[in-house]
Parts: sequence; structure tokens; C-alpha cells
Amino acid sequence: MKKAYDLFEYLRPIWATDTVYNETFMFLGKDDSAPFLLRPDEILSVKNYFLTEDISPENYEIKDGKFFRKGKIPYYTAEEYYTTEIGRYGIKVNENTALKFGFKEQRYLLYGEGDTFTENQIAVTYKTREKWSGVIPEGKREKLPLFTDRINRKERINITFYGDSIMTGCNASGTPMGGNTPPYMDAFPDLIKDFLTEVFGANIAISNVSQGGWNTFEGRNAFKERVLPTNPDVLVLGFGMNDLDTPLDKYGETYREMISLLRKQNPASEIVLVATMYPNTDSTWVRNQVRTVDVLKELERADEHIALADMTSMHECILKRKRYRDMTANNINHPNDFLGRVYAQVILKTMLGESFERFYKERND
Repeated sequence: MKKAYDLFEYLRPIWATDTVYNETFMFLGKDDSAPFLLRPDEILSVKNYFLTEDISPENYEIKDGKFFRKGKIPYYTAEEYYTTEIGRYGIKVNENTALKFGFKEQRYLLYGEGDTFTENQIAVTYKTREKWSGVIPEGKREKLPLFTDRINRKERINITFYGDSIMTGCNASGTPMGGNTPPYMDAFPDLIKDFLTEVFGANIAISNVSQGGWNTFEGRNAFKERVLPTNPDVLVLGFGMNDLDTPLDKYGETYREMISLLRKQNPASEIVLVATMYPNTDSTWVRNQVRTVDVLKELERADEHIALADMTSMHECILKRKRYRDMTANNINHPNDFLGRVYAQVILKTMLGESFERFYKERND
């Protein structure tokens, strides 16, 4: 399958760009309008999510920094999207959303994998003069000296990714859970590997031993058999989405156990902790997941070779500008290609520091 996207443009950081590539939108109702991440000045392309079809201008209008749906662009009705059927997971729609749409009975989130939702999304590329006003991920290069040295020397480095379904790469379009559809984007751990290989000529070996549906306890219980055999120089560790009811003290304790197991095997190992994105903010499922980042910050402060990639704060900032439905692929807790790319961007900035943005500045010059 031929990939229909440009790796470097897809990983261009959203906080440092004048061109946003294939930002995604999904509509509820034929008259729905979607806010952009940044105010557009010039629309370069409007395509379906798969990037296989152009959408002609008579099917939309750009006004007041929003994309207004018209014509043949697909959409859900609110009745379809917030269903009365309990479905596979039975995740309830919260009271604010129910009031907004005038629902009198309990509603549930429509759920689906593959291209269930992305087939109804579109991708817009545009120029903007607006500057990003949200959080900018911190570079933590100084916390990863082994990684930095080996990257610069082009020496082999083993990077292991371990977490829940988000860390597996669900629902990137080029994966089975994403439907193996165009544009065939790889899971974000593979995007990270490809970037490091292409830009630095690095000898990167990755192992992704993540498991969908697991919380941090299940991750801890399988750590010896899954992670230690990969002998990671760098462990990218990200559980949290399924820890909605995990007490925060237990969450931190379990993480410390995993860190201790790794360091006993390889005292020089370095760790990147990835704080999770939000679950669907229209639901009652937003609980402890978004508080686990505070525990990860404590772990980072306590260890000079642990770096936190704070996707929680980044997603929170994006949600101030965009709706959840515009960047989800299963409507519950998985990113689509657009948000999956942001995961890769945040992790790369954490690992590479200012050199990540510098690459793009030099690419533009």
C-alpha cells in the first residue's frame, strides 16, 4: 500500500507553523460548522479523510474562522451520533451535552473502529497567520543524554513503547484498527522512528509491546515478560486512558514498580513518560485519566533520567479550539490521524528539544 502523506509535513509541530496540514473535521447536522485550530487565511485543499477525493468549494463556506458544511459533505445527525442504544461499552453522554441537544432520555456514545467515523471526516490544509497561544511542549533533551549521544553518533539505540491501545497506534489509518485505509498513516511510534532515521540517520530499533485495554496494573503485571526482553535503552511508557478509577497513589506506585524493574536490569536506561489524551469530553468517562499527568510530573521531578511528554495538557489546549469529534477515530478514546500526529510531535519535542523546531525552521529557509 502506498502512503499518501508526507512524513515531514505530518510531523510539523502545530505550535510552530504557518501551514496546517490535513486538519480533520466531522459534522453533526447538515448546517454544522467547525472551528479551526488556527484561524485560516488561505485554504489550500479540502479533501475527504482518505485524501482520495477533492471537495469542491460549493460544498463549504469559510467564515469567521469556521468551516461551514454545505452540499455533499457527509454528516451524522445528533440522533445517530448520541444513540439510545447502549452498545458495546455503554459510555453515557454527559448532562451538558444532553441539555445542548435537548435529549430527555439517557444517551450513549456511538462507537466504532476502523473507518466507522473517519469515513465521515474531512481533511483541510490551510495557511494561517495566527500564532499558537496554547502550551508548547518542553524539550527534555538534557534528561536523555544516552539517547542524545547515540543519536548524534548514529549508534544503535533500542526504543521500546509500552502502554495501552493508544500506544499501540490505534486508530492510525494504516493499521488494522484504523481500517488499513488511505492515507495509510503509520502508528505514531513508527512515525517517530521514521523521523529519527530520516533526519539524523539514526540506527533505531523499536519494539512496541503495548496492549489495548490495559490499565497500569495490567501493564505492571506483564512488565517482566513484555518489556525486559526488549532490553530498551529508552522506554516510552504510557498508561492512563484505562485508569479512569485507579486511585492516583496506586497509579504512581505501580509506575514506580515498573521503573524499578527496568533500572535493575539496565541502570543506564532512560524513560519517556507519556501523559494520556482526554477521553470523549461529551461523556461521563472523563475521570482520573486526566489527573494522572500530575503523578507523572512527580515521577519526572524525582529522577534525572525521566522525561515527561505532556499530551494531556496539549490535548486540553486543542480542545479549547476544536471539538472532540473532529479528531477521534472511535468516538471514545482513540485519536484519528490528526491527533495521532500530535502525539508524535509532542514526544519528538520532548526527546529532541529545540532541535525539533530548528529542523523545520531550516527546512523553510
